[in-house]
Amino acid sequence: MEKLKLEKIIAFKNGKKKPNTEGDIPIYGGNGILGYTDQSNAENCVIVGRVGAYCGSVYYEPGQCWVSDNAIVARSVNGSNINYIYYLLKNLKLNDHHIGSGQPLLTQGILNSIESNVALPITQGKIAEILCILDNKIKQNEKINNNL
Repeated sequence: MEKLKLEKIIAFKNGKKKPNTEGDIPIYGGNGILGYTDQSNAENCVIVGRVGAYCGSVYYEPGQCWVSDNAIVARSVNGSNINYIYYLLKNLKLNDHHIGSGQPLLTQGILNSIESNVALPITQGKIAEILCILDNKIKQNEKINNNL
């Protein structure tokens, strides 16, 4: 483990205004999927809510998607594992880092400056794989519980 600023392992970029077209590609806003379009501006990425009460919400999209201007795209750099980045960001309580009270906001600058202990790239995939297995088991158990 090494203590690093997020900018060393993640490239953040603001989303764009959502298109007005319909399709099968999910459109992500600050609080998850807003709708669907036939265009994409990101793929295999992590999405971070940028504005509002849910700023700091974190989502992973393995396929193509459109990230709206209410969210930030996070892409891996320097050999970082995208799934590891998802779990790292999920556990950093990003909402605690927002500015503003009436309209909470997270910026790329804020995200870039956050420091965290980061696993070496060679172990990131293994960590993410274990966490993914556990997440899938939790989802499966929730599904079973909902059917009781």
